[in-house]
Amino acid sequence: MGVGVTTAEQLYRRHLQAVTAPDAEAIRTLWEPGGLLEFPYAPVDGTGRLDGVDAVVAYFTGLPLFGPFTFRDLRVWPLSGPSGPDHGYLAEVHGSSRLLATGAPYEQDYVVRFGLAGDDRIAWMREYWDPTRL
Repeated sequence: MGVGVTTAEQLYRRHLQAVTAPDAEAIRTLWEPGGLLEFPYAPVDGTGRLDGVDAVVAYFTGLPLFGPFTFRDLRVWPLSGPSGPDHGYLAEVHGSSRLLATGAPYEQDYVVRFGLAGDDRIAWMREYWDPTRL
């Protein structure tokens, strides 16, 4: 059975703080070594699927498009299904930044489904966002 939603929310909040900096070591400690991060709505440029913590760290520490992010209005819910209560968690959060090339504001609403390994690491994550906002 999974951890409580409070623990999952705290872990996801720590993830947001780590990617905002970005802090490679903090990201590395939050993710399982074999973690999987998927962006189902990503443009077809090779960043739709990141396998392993090294790929996750490289992605978040090398985002050349954006300035620093701020996140607000985080909400997290546990998911359940017919085989039991531990089907991960669903999060919604709003992110704000600026596009570095133009200075234009970047506003995005994210829907994220994620699962944990134990109660202290992210095992997988699927982050849904609107690519037209780029």
